[in-house]
Amino acid sequence: MYQGRHCTYSDYQLLENVSKEFLPILNRDKFDINEVENYLDTLSDFDFEISSKIRMHLEKISIDRGGTIAKITHLIEELKNNVLVDVREHN
Repeated sequence: MYQGRHCTYSDYQLLENVSKEFLPILNRDKFDINEVENYLDTLSDFDFEISSKIRMHLEKISIDRGGTIAKITHLIEELKNNVLVDVREHN
């Protein structure tokens, strides 16, 4: 669902674009969580629980950048799959 309604294909495209912009920011040497707040808000519009998990992982990014990015990438892929299922079921 996106903002409380069933997803459309354009919602999926939005999610795809947000994830393509979001993930490279995480690889920056001087990553600051404030840089990604807008992205996290958009992810939260799709799924608050997954967005919260991503936020939790971001707090640990300085400890294990590679592992953290892999976990976040997995969560985003899960979210994209959930959105695709919603699109297919309701359109």
